[in-house]
Amino acid sequence: MFIALQMASVVGLAQTNLSDSVLQLKQVQITAQRIQNFSSGTKIQTIDSASISQYSSNNLADLLENESPIFVKSYGLGSLATTSFRGGNATQTAVLWNGFNINSPMNGQLDFALIPNNFLEKVDIQYGGGSALWGSGAVGGTIHLNNELKFNEGLKVNIGSTFSSFDTYQQQLKILFSQKKWVSSFKFFNHTAQNNFPFYNTLKSDTPRQIQNHAQLKQVGLLSENSFKINENQQINFCIWYQNTDRNIPPLMLQTSNNTNQKDETKRFTSQWQRNGKTANYFIRAAYFDENLIYSDYSYNYVSPNSAKTFIAEAESKINVDKNNLLNFGFNNTFVKATSDGYSEAHQQNRTALFASYRFNSSNKKFQTTISARQEMLLQKLTPFVYSFGAEYKFSKWLSAKCSAAKVYRTPTLNDLYWNPGGNPGLQSESGFSEDVGLLFHFIFPKKKINFSFEPTVFNRTINNWILWLPGESFWSPQNILQVWSRGMETRSELKFTTQNFSFKINVMTNYVLSTNDKATTANDASLHKQLIYTPMYSGHLKLSLQYKKIAVSYLQNYTGYRYTSTDNTEFLTPYSLANIYAMYQFVIKNYSINFFAEANNIFNQQYQVLLNRAMPLVNYQAGFSIQFHQNKQLK
Repeated sequence: MFIALQMASVVGLAQTNLSDSVLQLKQVQITAQRIQNFSSGTKIQTIDSASISQYSSNNLADLLENESPIFVKSYGLGSLATTSFRGGNATQTAVLWNGFNINSPMNGQLDFALIPNNFLEKVDIQYGGGSALWGSGAVGGTIHLNNELKFNEGLKVNIGSTFSSFDTYQQQLKILFSQKKWVSSFKFFNHTAQNNFPFYNTLKSDTPRQIQNHAQLKQVGLLSENSFKINENQQINFCIWYQNTDRNIPPLMLQTSNNTNQKDETKRFTSQWQRNGKTANYFIRAAYFDENLIYSDYSYNYVSPNSAKTFIAEAESKINVDKNNLLNFGFNNTFVKATSDGYSEAHQQNRTALFASYRFNSSNKKFQTTISARQEMLLQKLTPFVYSFGAEYKFSKWLSAKCSAAKVYRTPTLNDLYWNPGGNPGLQSESGFSEDVGLLFHFIFPKKKINFSFEPTVFNRTINNWILWLPGESFWSPQNILQVWSRGMETRSELKFTTQNFSFKINVMTNYVLSTNDKATTANDASLHKQLIYTPMYSGHLKLSLQYKKIAVSYLQNYTGYRYTSTDNTEFLTPYSLANIYAMYQFVIKNYSINFFAEANNIFNQQYQVLLNRAMPLVNYQAGFSIQFHQNKQLK
C-alpha cells in the first residue's frame, strides 16, 4: 500500500508543468552522530556519491575493492565477499546501517556481495578500533552506510539499466518525494547474471581455457526511507529494506561440477525519533532484522535452513555543555534468536550496553580531543570494558596531526559457541589494543587552481584470545589460541587541478600490513611470527580522473601482493595487478539529465586468483544508461 501511494504521488507530480531551468541533483548526505562528533584522532575516509555512481550497478565489495585499501576476499563473481581490514579477519569489521550493526549474529560477518551500491549515496570508512562507540566487532574498522533525507527538494526520479559481460543485466529505480515536512525515498533493483566467464585452469597440466559453470545469480531488492517533521524540533523516520538473493555456488578449479545453492532473504526495519534542543539532543531508535539463509546440496538431497531474528533498542542524548564541551550518553539492548540445523536447539542472546563520550574543542579551534567508554553485559556476564582516546591538532592551514588509542573486543559468534558438532561455549572474547598516528598535509593554490593533499597513517594493534577453528579427532572446533600483532602504514594522496570546464585528479593509496601470530599453538608451531593467511603485505591503488564539460573518463590500476595460503608461509598466491577504464557522457534536456557510460575491467586480461582455486574473470565489459528527472516544485 505504501509503495502504491508513493507511485501515485509521483504520477500526480509528473503531470505538473516542468520548469524551464536545469536543476542539478544535490548529494544526499549521510550522518551518524557519533562518527561526526566523537571520532577525533581517527582516520575516516569518505566515498562520496560521485564515486559511488560509477559503481551504481555493482555491489559494495566492488566499491571497497577499487576505492579503499581494504582487502576484499572474493570467492568469484556473484559469490561470497568478505573483508580483511588492517590484517584482521571478516568478523572484525563492523558494518552499520542507520547506526545499527548488520553483521550476521550467527557467523559475525557480512557478505558485501549482497549490498547493492544503488542503495547508497555515501560510505564512511572509520579506520582502527571503534568498540567504545559501536560495540563488539569494531576491531579493524567500521563501515557506515547511513542516508539522510533532505526536506523541500521536490521530486527526483532516476531510472537506469546496465548490460554486462557473461549475460549480466541490472535494472534500477530511485524516487525521492520531498516536501516541507515530509520526505520519502524509494529504491529498487533487479539483477540477473549467468556468470559464465572463461578462465584458465592452472591446476591442470596444460592450463586449459574453461567456462565457469553453476554460478547463476538472481537478486531483487527494495529500500524505502521516510522522514516526517513533527515540528521544528522533532523528527521521526522509518526505513524498510527487503532483499532476496538466489545463487548457485560455482565449483573450485579442482572440481568438475558442483550442485550447491544458497538462498538469502533479508528484511530490515529501523525507526528513529529525535528531538533537537538548544543545549541537548535526544534520540530513540529501534530495529528489527529478519535474516534467512537456505543452503542446499542437490547431489546429496541436503537442505540446511538457517534463521536469525534481531531486536535492537537504543536511546542516546547529546548535551552541549558550552561551545567547547560536548557530552554523549546512551543505552543499547540487543536481543538475538537463531535457529539452524547446525544447532542442537534454538539459541538466544541478550546484550545490554551503556556508553558515554566527551569531546573538547579549544577556543582557537586548533585542538580537539575525545574520550569514549563502553560496558556491555552478555549472558549475564560483563564483557571487557573498552575505551578510546583521540586527539587532533592543527599546526597551520596546511598541516594537522591526529592520534588515537583504543581498547577493542569481539565476542564469540553463535556459531563459535553452539555449532554442533564443534561449538565451544567456554570461549572468551577477543580483546586487545589499537593505536593510530597520522598527519595530513593539505596545500591549496587558488590562483593556479591546484589542490594537493597527502595523509600518511601508522597503525598498531595487538589482539589476545584470537578465535581460531582447529581440526580435532572427528571435527573442527574453535579455540582462543592466537595472539596476533598487526602493524603497518597507509598513505593516501590526491592532486587535483580544476578550471571552469576541465578537471584532472590523481589519487594514490598505498597499504603495508604486517599481521603475525605471536603465540605458539604447539611445541613446534611453524606459524609463529608468520604472516596470517590471505593478508597481503603490500597493496595499492592509482586512479586518474579526467572531466571535460559533460564527458568524464577514469583509469584505475590496483595492485595486490602475495597472499599466503599456508600458516607456515611456504605456499602462496602470486601478486596481481588489474586495470579498469570507465567513461561517461551526460547531456541535459530541460529537467532531464541523461547519462551513458561504458566500462572495461581487467583490460590487460590478467589471469589471477584472489583466493586459492577460485576462478576469476578475464577482461569483461559493462555499459548502461540512466535518466534523471528533478522537479523542484511543491504541491499546491
